[in-house]
Amino acid sequence: MIFDKFLSKRARRLAVVFGLATIVGTVRGEMSSEELAKMAQNPVANLISIPLQNNTNLNYGPEQGTQNILNIQPVIPVTLNKDWNLITRTVLPLIWQPQLGPQQDSTFGLGDTQFSAFLSPSDVSSGLIWGLGAVAQAPTHTDSSLGNENWGLGPTAVVLRLEKGSPGSTAC
Repeated sequence: MIFDKFLSKRARRLAVVFGLATIVGTVRGEMSSEELAKMAQNPVANLISIPLQNNTNLNYGPEQGTQNILNIQPVIPVTLNKDWNLITRTVLPLIWQPQLGPQQDSTFGLGDTQFSAFLSPSDVSSGLIWGLGAVAQAPTHTDSSLGNENWGLGPTAVVLRLEKGSPGSTAC
């Protein structure tokens, strides 16, 4: 009975996160490899991508084990109009946690999820790329050692300047 309540709570949390992550962006026409490579370097480009980032922490905890975190980070743009895009970015951490004491086992599962949404201008021809928005954290961890029970909300921003000819300097 307790397991059913736990599973139901986790399932609801995951459904909310995955629902937010599945906002569908516009489909782009055929592009050259060079154009795609340039857009892939732009963090607020109008391009659907799923970057993977792996972090390995050696000598972690009192038992000096190895912790591994694979962040799955789908980026989904939504064209609002010809001038503005809404860029969504979700971070879903898969965590391998080593044992932290002699009486604890190692743990593997999902950590807490962060969801960001950036409002960004479509025209980046000036070389200045920026986006403003909000970030939310949801307690989606599958084990208490992989996260906390707190929800979070705050501002987020990205700003970068690209010189002409640099990756990402084509209009998105």
